[in-house]
Amino acid sequence: MKLLVVCALVALAAARPQDEPKFKTLEDAGILRMDSTMNEDGSFQYGFETTDPIQQDVAGQPKQIGEEIGIAMQGSYSFQTPDGQTITVNWVADENGFQPEGDAIP
Repeated sequence: MKLLVVCALVALAAARPQDEPKFKTLEDAGILRMDSTMNEDGSFQYGFETTDPIQQDVAGQPKQIGEEIGIAMQGSYSFQTPDGQTITVNWVADENGFQPEGDAIP
C-alpha cells in the first residue's frame, strides 16, 4: 500500500507544470491588437498590430472566377525599417493575381 501511495505522489509531482508561461497575455508577447471575423457567406477579415511596429489587415470574400468560386482578398501591411522608415504595402489578390502597391515597390 505504501508503494502505491509513493508511486501516486511521484506521478502527481511529475505531472505538474514545470515552468511559468513566458507570456501571460497577448500584450506581454507584443500583440497590441488581434481581430478575426468569419461570416456565414464565406467573407472574412482579420488584422493584428504588434509593438515592433508591424500591422496587417486583410478582408476577403468568395467571388465567381470563370466557372470556379475563388476568394478575392484585399489588404495592407506595414512595418518599420531599421532606420525608422514606415513601409506600407496595399494589395489585392483576385483573378488577376497578387497586385501590391506602395512607395517601396519598384
